[in-house]
This record gives sequence, C-alpha cells and structure tokens, in this order.
Amino acid sequence: MIDKLNFLKRGTDAAAASAEDERLMQLFQNRAGLKKAYDDLQEELHLLGDRLKQQEGATLRLQEQLDSLGDLLAGPATGYGALVFFQLRSLWKACHQQLATFATELARQHEVRELASYQSEWAAAQRERVVKVDERLKESMAHAALVREDLRGVLEAVKRLTAVWHYFRRRQMLKAAGPLRTVVAAADADVATHLAERRALADEIMEPFPGISQRARRSANLAIIGYAELLCELVEGFQVTVRTKEAVARRVQDMEFGSKADCERDMQRIQKALAAVTGQNPLKAGVKAKLDALKACCQYRNEADTVPTADSLEKARSHSGAGAYPWNVLAEDYWDLYTLLLR
Repeated sequence: MIDKLNFLKRGTDAAAASAEDERLMQLFQNRAGLKKAYDDLQEELHLLGDRLKQQEGATLRLQEQLDSLGDLLAGPATGYGALVFFQLRSLWKACHQQLATFATELARQHEVRELASYQSEWAAAQRERVVKVDERLKESMAHAALVREDLRGVLEAVKRLTAVWHYFRRRQMLKAAGPLRTVVAAADADVATHLAERRALADEIMEPFPGISQRARRSANLAIIGYAELLCELVEGFQVTVRTKEAVARRVQDMEFGSKADCERDMQRIQKALAAVTGQNPLKAGVKAKLDALKACCQYRNEADTVPTADSLEKARSHSGAGAYPWNVLAEDYWDLYTLLLR
C-alpha cells in the first residue's frame, strides 16, 4: 500500500511539473510574440515619420511655387506672361482630352467588332462540333438498336423451343446470346457516352474574350497618331503649337512671352485655337489619309510591338507632305500621346 501511495505521489508531482513547464513555455511564446509586435510597430512608426517628413517637404515646395506664382502674377511685366503660360497649358489639356476621347472611341469600336467576330466564330465552331457529335450519336443509337434486335430475336427463338427435345438447342442458343448481351451493353455505353458529350456541348460556356488583336491595336495606334498630327496642324493654324509644347515641358519662370501687346495677341490666338479644338471640327475626316500614309511607311522594332518607331514616322510625314512641320508627335509625345496608345 505504501509503495502504491508513493507511486501515485510521484505521478502527481510529475503532472504538476509538466503543467508548470507548459505554462512557462506559453509565457515565453507570448513574450516573443509581444516583442515581435512591438518591433513591427516601431518600424511602422519610423516609416510613417519618414513619410510625414516627405509630405512636409512636398508641401513646402508647393507653397514656394504658389508664392513664386503669386509674385509673377502680381508683377506688371510678368503677369501677362503667366496668363499666356497657363492658357497654353489649358490648350494642351484640351487637345489631350480630344485625343483621349478619339482613342477610347476607336478602341471600343475595334473591341465591339472583334468581340462580335469572336462570338460568331465560337458559335460556328460549337455548331460544327454539335453536328459531329449528333452524327456519332445517331450512328451509335442505330447500332445499339440493331444489336438489341438481334438479341431479342435470339431470345424469342429460345422461347419458341418449348419441347423436351429442344433442351440442348436452347442451351446452345442461350450460350450464343451471352456475347450478344455484351455487345448490347457496349453499344448502350457508347450511346451514353455520346449523350453525355452532347449535354456537355450544350452546357459549354464561351471562354472570355482575349482582347483585340495585335493587328487591330497597330491600326488603332496609327489612327491615334494621325489624329494627334491633325491636332498639331489645327493648332499650328494659330501659330501656337510649339509654344504649347514648351509650356508643358518648362516652368513658368523659365519662359518669356514679350510685352503686354505680344501677350494679348498670343492669348487671342490661344483662345481661337481652343475654340477650334473643342468645337465641332472635321478632323476625323482626315484620319483615313493619315492612316494610309502611316501604314505605308511605319516600321516596328519587333513582331510583337504595336507602337511604330519614331524614326519611321519621319518617313510617313515626308510621304504625306508634312515634312516642313517642326514636330514629331511620337518622338516629342505631343498631347501625352504615349499614355493613350494600345499596348
């Protein structure tokens, strides 16, 4: 009895020690987790502090720009030049918006046209598959009906052999019916397979449209480039195309616009150009001629590229008689052209 009590005591002490070890292990794990969470929070705090400093620096620079702009607008000699500068930027923005609208509409037209073609081709291919499956199903059903008729004929013949002396004949015919049953089962399985294939075709869902083709993207990009050139020609009719490009590439403090009279004359030109760009202009009618000229001369870096090289655009400009114009819309990214091209 004493030995048994000592054994139970040792078991109780071991269980208590094990529970204490488990509790200590849990405490160490919790401490490690809290330390990691604290380190993560410290790192996040440092990152937020750095971002705050960057934002403060950006705010300070913006405030300096606003103060500098205020000084320009307040100065009698520079105020008119600042007005011309921002009107030129407004003209650039209007041209970009017109080009973006044209590019979006053109991409949508290509997508609608190719989506309809994709759906039509898929439907035609599915119909062709259905016709082939129906033909195989019809053949399998006819074969199953034929072999089943053969089996029924054999079984009916066996039923007619009712005399005692027909015993061995019946056994022989029933033995011959075994392979026919196997053939019937195989024919029924073949019919079931074709029925399942037919149902699968009926439930088949068209795969998602992969997008417009490379050929369509190339054609759309050339049309967008041609429209950008037409915008340049339209704005150049008011002699402000190059100045508009300079206004978006340089700071207002770095540009000179001349006297008050010069600035007023420039503002009148800009307003007329802006009215021509945003009005109902017939530019789209000239895109076809531009597109043909670009297709005849433009080249690509590789077979997968959809944007022509800027050097080949020079040949297209010369081919269309536009070589005298001092711009290359692709090389100089007029109207933020690259952001609108389809890749």
